[in-house]
Amino acid sequence: MPRVIIPPPFQGPTRGQGEIKVEGSTIRECLEAVDAEYTGFLAQVVGEDGALQRFVKLFVNEEQVLDESLDMRLGIDDEVEILAAIGGG
Repeated sequence: MPRVIIPPPFQGPTRGQGEIKVEGSTIRECLEAVDAEYTGFLAQVVGEDGALQRFVKLFVNEEQVLDESLDMRLGIDDEVEILAAIGGG
């Protein structure tokens, strides 16, 4: 079962959970599965247009994936890590 690693800035909806195992065969399905259990999570990561939010980076097994790769297929032992990039000026 794939694991989703959630950084502290996005753990509000997950009530502090930093790692969640989910059913899903793509990155998008895994993120949606987290949101099904923890409402409000997905909006932090994916915008209404279906693309990643501006300051979010995703990695699968430590390799960065691009916005258009949200439908990339995953294996049962894959790890999806979310990185919350901090903006400032």
